[in-house]
Amino acid sequence: MNQNQVKKTNSILLVCAALCLVCYDIFGGLWLKGVTSGWFVLLGCVNLVAARNLEWKKLRFIVLMVAGLFCGMCADVLLGVAFFAGVGVFALGHVLYFIALCTLEKFCLRDLKIMIPLALLSIFLVTGTPWITVTDPLLQKLIPVYAVIISMMLGKAIGNLILRPSLFRWLLAIGSFLFWFSDLILAVDMFGQSSRLTWILCSYAYWPAQNILAHALYHAVFPVCKN
Repeated sequence: MNQNQVKKTNSILLVCAALCLVCYDIFGGLWLKGVTSGWFVLLGCVNLVAARNLEWKKLRFIVLMVAGLFCGMCADVLLGVAFFAGVGVFALGHVLYFIALCTLEKFCLRDLKIMIPLALLSIFLVTGTPWITVTDPLLQKLIPVYAVIISMMLGKAIGNLILRPSLFRWLLAIGSFLFWFSDLILAVDMFGQSSRLTWILCSYAYWPAQNILAHALYHAVFPVCKN
């Protein structure tokens, strides 16, 4: 596919993803949840196919991101049938995203300076606030670890953006932030005061986050400026 075809396909898939999210919001259902997540995997795969002739240094970033997207789709389904497995696969997806971001720019002290405050804030929000109460001993240990992992992803995305701003890196940072935010709200929804508002905030941050990350791959293949 040429650039114009890939661009049109991205636009169509993003619209389909948005419509499917609305349908899932209205009708619910585990199968529809999986379909809603399938759109961002399909979007990532389209951009991966478009990138097949790129040099390995750039291609490996896209491969890792698509693997992370696939983990996200699997985790969405697993959370409804095997919660701990779903959390583990989600964590793996964040690790893959982090590794992918490190292929763009090597990990450095600047990234660490961003990650540490984010991690401390995330841990405080999920363990030290009255909105979230976790009684399961295993989850009490896993949730702070998960908070650190997603903070690493967000911190690296922000660090890359600061070092070399571009539309591509803005999309990665925005997608990472929305993912981070959705996970915090998910913790409130699952272990605190669950409500229609928390569900909406989580869902309408999470699925756009994944689709933004998937669409960012288009700009990795066809950069507006040097990435």
